[in-house]
Amino acid sequence: MTQRFSRNTWLLIPLGLMLAVLSTSCDDNSFGTIRYDDIGPFDTTGAERVVAPNGLIIYIHQEGHGDVVAENHAVRLRYTGRTTDGDIFDSSYRNEVDTPTVLNLRNMIPGFMQGLAGFNMEVDGQIVRMNAAREGSMRTLVIPPSLAYGNSSGHQLREETLVFDIDLVSISSEN
Repeated sequence: MTQRFSRNTWLLIPLGLMLAVLSTSCDDNSFGTIRYDDIGPFDTTGAERVVAPNGLIIYIHQEGHGDVVAENHAVRLRYTGRTTDGDIFDSSYRNEVDTPTVLNLRNMIPGFMQGLAGFNMEVDGQIVRMNAAREGSMRTLVIPPSLAYGNSSGHQLREETLVFDIDLVSISSEN
């Protein structure tokens, strides 16, 4: 009995062989896997530096072109949070993927929210919202303790200056 293969079957055989070879020749971290420990900090050399009156420092690596972030937004982003000595305390890469995380800005520490939604500043006698990020922005936020966890007793990051590298993918929704 002779078996006949369709044209589609002949196309699948080389594809299957190619995938088999690739899967045996690559290590576990080669396809879309990002190791939490390997995420280096953004280079702030040459980035625009903005200092808010409350001590928040924003380094703008790339200004986005999308909608402007507001305090009531949820945002989709990739981020890594470090202490000033470089220890990572949180990251969206912690599960070894680079899928953006959705965060509601109202639930974040004040410095994080202000670093994306902007901060209030008096200009010519009027309060103006300054330096809000746009979708597609990349920023480094240097957040003083007063805009982070301050001297909260029992919190591991109390009295710490926090540094966040943020890749703002999109505004998810208004809440």
